[in-house]
Amino acid sequence: MCTFIRSSFLDDFFRKGQWRAGTHHFHIYQYQSEYWNNNILFRDYLRNYPIVLIHQLKEDLAEKYHMDRLLYSSVKAPFIEAIINKAKNELKC
Repeated sequence: MCTFIRSSFLDDFFRKGQWRAGTHHFHIYQYQSEYWNNNILFRDYLRNYPIVLIHQLKEDLAEKYHMDRLLYSSVKAPFIEAIINKAKNELKC
């Protein structure tokens, strides 16, 4: 089962699985929107600095918040925002 959720006019979201127990999450962003650019900045920063251990953070949070996806995401958000800000500062965006 796949569910379509319109979360904003810039971000369409598809989820496979039940609410809060989805196995796949797929976002669609408007090309070159702020959301699009932030995701590209985040991806490129992690590619350039593989020492940034997001996988360890995600594993730790998944273990701690395995029954609460919303809390997992909200706790992870400040880390992601910090990486995006670092990437913007490096590029002077």
